[in-house]
Amino acid sequence: MSRSDLRWPQWTAVALIAVLVFIWPVPRTISLRDLLLLLLLCWGGYEVYRHRAQPLPWRALRMPLGFFLALTAWILVVALLLSTEPTWALGEIKGQWLKACIALVVGGLVGATTFNNDFMRRLILMVVGAMLLLHVLYVDYEGLRLILANLNMRRIAGLTEGSDKSNYLTNMLLCLLLAEALVRMITRCRFLPLSNSALAAMAVVAFFSVYVEGMRNGIVELVSVFGVGFLLVAMFTSRRRRAIMVSAMLVLVSVSLTLGYLSLRKDERWQSVLETVPIALDVENPAWINEGLPQPELESGQKVDWSNYMRIARMRAGVELVREYPLGVGFGRNAFGHAVEMKYGLRTSHSHSGLVDLAVGTGIPGTLLWLGFLGSLFVLGWRRFRQTHDYYALVLLLLVTGYSVRMVLDSIIRDHMLQMFLFLAAFLAVIVAGQLRGGQRETPVPPA
Repeated sequence: MSRSDLRWPQWTAVALIAVLVFIWPVPRTISLRDLLLLLLLCWGGYEVYRHRAQPLPWRALRMPLGFFLALTAWILVVALLLSTEPTWALGEIKGQWLKACIALVVGGLVGATTFNNDFMRRLILMVVGAMLLLHVLYVDYEGLRLILANLNMRRIAGLTEGSDKSNYLTNMLLCLLLAEALVRMITRCRFLPLSNSALAAMAVVAFFSVYVEGMRNGIVELVSVFGVGFLLVAMFTSRRRRAIMVSAMLVLVSVSLTLGYLSLRKDERWQSVLETVPIALDVENPAWINEGLPQPELESGQKVDWSNYMRIARMRAGVELVREYPLGVGFGRNAFGHAVEMKYGLRTSHSHSGLVDLAVGTGIPGTLLWLGFLGSLFVLGWRRFRQTHDYYALVLLLLVTGYSVRMVLDSIIRDHMLQMFLFLAAFLAVIVAGQLRGGQRETPVPPA
């Protein structure tokens, strides 16, 4: 199907997706996000119903869908039967998990509407990438402005609430670009209508954004994603071309490590991490709960860096809380804070680790179901990519890898970050599952 075959409802849907992706991370846009999700839900549901003669690939999706439905049911069980604060837990489910479920359904419906419509699925990914690029360009503009004005470089947040949120978008864009680069390395064809020069320029823009955002955890995520890319190139390129391709991937990994080193140089927090670890593991000292409490000291006599100390200590405390509440205290953004108050009588918020927050809130069963969901998405992408080196399968692989690493280090199983991930993961998973079912292979765009 070509550009001329799309009619106004499809163009309208693409425009709604573009606006949604752009405003998703922008503060004070919740009502608009919800409205756009509702409109896309209605459009996608109608389109799937209208083409109901073409069945959905339920068989290929049974594992991720089964894990997600089981997790949703368990979250409700914990809230209704196990939580000591059911009203709070149910409120969080309504405000957080329900919206995440809707985002997942919308992504799946949008993916289903692109069956036999290669142009539209490419267009949607291009639009998603373009909206992410706009955010990245604004971050770069802010960074360049500070550099040229000889002002102290701070971590740039762009249009989002914090540099961690903007870095989440930057790394998502890099996943899209890396997938395209890997497909070109392995198949010598391109799936997105971008020249090599345009692809390289976008990568440079994104890497500069990573630098000015200065997020340590973002560097760890990038190295993990590029590491997976390195393995794929080593596995799927011919022996004659492998040395060149592996060298190219090593360059990308080196760029990520260099950004990490530069971040270390300009971020004093790195310098005391190792000394802080044994101090932070002593969670009996409640100083990690609130910065206002007397803080431990390093050997130099200086106070511990709050970020280093608090993150490590809260991860350690999270393990203890899961041992005490193995079935969870109730799903919520601040489930960790509620469990801390129950044990220590002091208030705090989240743990700064999405996985710890989820484990404390939903217990060991919920954590295993969530990991099963992510693992089944990874396997789905792997099966398809191993067969045909498909672009959408590779994006799914890299997206799940990056999110899985980042959720251990940052609290991202919440708010727009969870919604964006589930929307894109469902969109890609439905496309990949449909191709597995039908044995289809994407038609690559020949080299320019």
